[in-house]
Amino acid sequence: MQIASLTDLGLERSRNEDSHFVKAENDLALLVVADGMGGHQAGDVASSLAVSAAETFWNNLNHNAALNPEEARQAVYDMIIEANKLVILEASNSPSKRGMGTTFTAGLLCGNHLTIGHVGDSRAYMINKRNIKQLTKDHSLLEKLIDSGEVKPEEAKIHPQRHVLTRAIGIDEDLEIDIFEQQLEKETALLFCTDGLTNLVSDDEILSGCLEQPDPQILVESFIDLAKKRGGHDNITVIVASGIGG
Repeated sequence: MQIASLTDLGLERSRNEDSHFVKAENDLALLVVADGMGGHQAGDVASSLAVSAAETFWNNLNHNAALNPEEARQAVYDMIIEANKLVILEASNSPSKRGMGTTFTAGLLCGNHLTIGHVGDSRAYMINKRNIKQLTKDHSLLEKLIDSGEVKPEEAKIHPQRHVLTRAIGIDEDLEIDIFEQQLEKETALLFCTDGLTNLVSDDEILSGCLEQPDPQILVESFIDLAKKRGGHDNITVIVASGIGG
């Protein structure tokens, strides 16, 4: 397995509110992206704190022992709960940071078994056999409007409420988390990213890039370059893991 990650300020933001974490050892890997809420105070602090929970989780993990699916689900859930507690605590202790929040999308790989924990509108994709599948579902007002039929999918890119989240870390102690599993076939690729990429680069373009470029480092650089050529309106973070399962 090869993993590469990259984050970029973009062309319009004064600070990078994205954070990410990538580690792999033996048959274990942890991929995390977090996008601080840009409309609130200290989004960069929120994403950084949330990702620090992932780092602590990884450092405390026995990298020589395989987790069974139930253990993996519980571990990912606990990690996100801890991330939520850290952001809420920091906001409660600092008036200037109240209201800060972040998305959080994490993937724990145990061999070919992927456990995802997800809050917000950052995304995880699976690419194999010339197909791309979005594994996560956006927790956004726009997604609810699409589901209800009030907004057509083709209108999503320009909808005025496309950035309004319905779930985020750091906002509520009673956090609803999506936890689910995916068994991966051999030679699967995974892509985790913030919406700075997906707002400007389509799923079909992500698929084409992954099929044409086997080197994940070149791939993440090319995706960020493409988003910037199209305006780079937001921070952009991309993680690619390829060759999973040998």
